[in-house]
Amino acid sequence: MNVLAFDLGASSGRAIIGQFDGSKLSMKEVHRFINGTVKIQNHLYWDIPRFFEEMQAGLKEAMNSMPIESFGIDSWGVDGAFIGRNNTLLGNPYGYREFSVENMNECIDAVGAEKLYDITGIQFLPFNTIFQFYRHIKENNPLIDAAENFLFIPDYLRFLFTGKMNTEYTIASTGQMLDAKTYDWSKELIKPLNIPENLLGEIVHPGTVCGKVEGTDVKAIAVAGHDTGSAVLSVPVTEESDDWAWMSSGTWSIIGIESPTPIISEEGRAENFSNEGGAFKTIRFLKNIMGLWISQECRRIWASYGKQYSYDTLDEMVQNAYPNGPTIELNDNRFMAPENMILEIQDACEETGQTVPESPGEIMRCVLESLAKEYAKVLKTLGKLTGKNFKKLHVVGGGTNNKRLNQMTADSCGIPVIAGPVEGTAIGNILMQLIANGELANISEARQLVKDSFPTTTYEPK
Repeated sequence: MNVLAFDLGASSGRAIIGQFDGSKLSMKEVHRFINGTVKIQNHLYWDIPRFFEEMQAGLKEAMNSMPIESFGIDSWGVDGAFIGRNNTLLGNPYGYREFSVENMNECIDAVGAEKLYDITGIQFLPFNTIFQFYRHIKENNPLIDAAENFLFIPDYLRFLFTGKMNTEYTIASTGQMLDAKTYDWSKELIKPLNIPENLLGEIVHPGTVCGKVEGTDVKAIAVAGHDTGSAVLSVPVTEESDDWAWMSSGTWSIIGIESPTPIISEEGRAENFSNEGGAFKTIRFLKNIMGLWISQECRRIWASYGKQYSYDTLDEMVQNAYPNGPTIELNDNRFMAPENMILEIQDACEETGQTVPESPGEIMRCVLESLAKEYAKVLKTLGKLTGKNFKKLHVVGGGTNNKRLNQMTADSCGIPVIAGPVEGTAIGNILMQLIANGELANISEARQLVKDSFPTTTYEPK
């Protein structure tokens, strides 16, 4: 069986065919395109029409190469599109780095932090959909009055292919508007904030067939639409023990466990941990960490200076920089979307009385050591909150390619790091389609297939 995964990240989008022969899964990338927000008059937007155009090209490439049974879409969380009369897209969706801490705090004050966390179990991040709605309503954004529906990014793009509107559970859970215990919208939060209930559609769960691509027999399957939800499906764990944690490593680094029920406590709220939805109504109890976005931004700034550094070149520079140097607090909001990430890192080091990194190698070592340090801190807190003693950390996603970071993580956490598969998100997307199509029975069979099909690398702590 051949199925197509659209995996949309913050910096790129891909169309990848998953080919399942009954015992092994193989991958074939058929289309790739650059992604990113567009800045217009100091606002950040996603160019959705271009995304759809690229995805149509990817679907055409896939269908021209082999028979395709179904497709699924995953993306980053929280952002979505307003849809007006006659299914008209009302402007391009805002990008999540658009929204401020001040706006978030205003909304929290209006609702109450304890109430908001007790209902949703979602960590407080400035861009959560509930805070986006709060700003739109506060500023009398005309989109609110004109809209008849609101769909998260993967749901809207699936609608463009099929003409069917569905709101998938895992992506909706990122918005901090769902009741973690009922898997549905929380009227207790929506009504007091004057969020129009009619905009929010009925929730469907991963594995739901949501129509077909118009004019074809290719089924549209709602996979775990949040990319992390898909990535966690690809963790190659087959034993019964629960002494492992997972990390999805990419633009964001996200560390957590898989739980059958929400883990909501005062301690969890104080540490800003999140209970996001997973496949088969599981909960991903996790913490978001500013990830490789910081190194991506540094490369972008160096390129603007006319210095194009490959990751291999930067790794050599890191090797030649002194270890145990300055570090930064990655989750400081100053690193969310600064004009110049390099200067922001240098200023942060100077303000904390540390040696200021100057060369590219010193700056990148600062970033990598800061990541490894933060991973160890979060993993320790995760253990305290869940009562678990972790024996290993499974890392999936693009960050598994960074061997130096993987070794630093093992050293900092003091446990083995099992890295792979690198295409974790796309694989999880494909696995959910195979389950929906009856080729696999459950998560256990899916993860065994990953273990049988893709290599991993183990990094022992030194």
